[in-house]
Amino acid sequence: MRVLVINSGSSSIKYEIFGDDFLSLASGLLEKIGEEGGRLHHRRGDEEATTERAVKDHAEGLKLIADVATDSGVLGGGEELSGIGHRVVHGGETFTEPAVVDEAVLEAIRRTEPLAPLHNPANLMGIKVALELFPGVPQVAVFDTSFHQSIPPRAFRYALPGEYYHQHHLRRYGFHGTSHRYVAEKAAAFLSRRLEELSLITLHLGNGASATAI
Repeated sequence: MRVLVINSGSSSIKYEIFGDDFLSLASGLLEKIGEEGGRLHHRRGDEEATTERAVKDHAEGLKLIADVATDSGVLGGGEELSGIGHRVVHGGETFTEPAVVDEAVLEAIRRTEPLAPLHNPANLMGIKVALELFPGVPQVAVFDTSFHQSIPPRAFRYALPGEYYHQHHLRRYGFHGTSHRYVAEKAAAFLSRRLEELSLITLHLGNGASATAI
């Protein structure tokens, strides 16, 4: 079994490939898509390799990643892929859980672009390119905002006229949900407790930072 996970940004693609029991087999980062000095860092175990070349777009970038992964022996051309997972920043109020990609899901992601104009167009582009490169492989979109959809209206609504919410979808959505879910589950395992019986505050600290009460 092989599962490819993709985080497609505006000028970069992060990826990781998992095998049986979700063991990480390889990971990497392609930087500066559409710019001079493109660079792909690929890691497999203790081995690291860097490929430096200009990459004009995400289609060429994902093809390069597939070629490097195949050459390193992690993929055999993609035929053995069981699925591809895509990180999508914003699912609006439409998505409360991951979704198998079809035309309706693609259209729903496109409609949320005004809520995350720097992220969702790039996320959507990565999905479309992967659909072309790996036809027939199930693809799943995982939304950062879906983890936070249990927030009650009294917490996600702002003290503003209702039209701003009903017409312009202005509300708190919550972000970095995939990170907060993972950290919460790891904390519960470390404490040998069920997540459902814990009250936690989780922190995501990176280029963006967020705190979540669970």
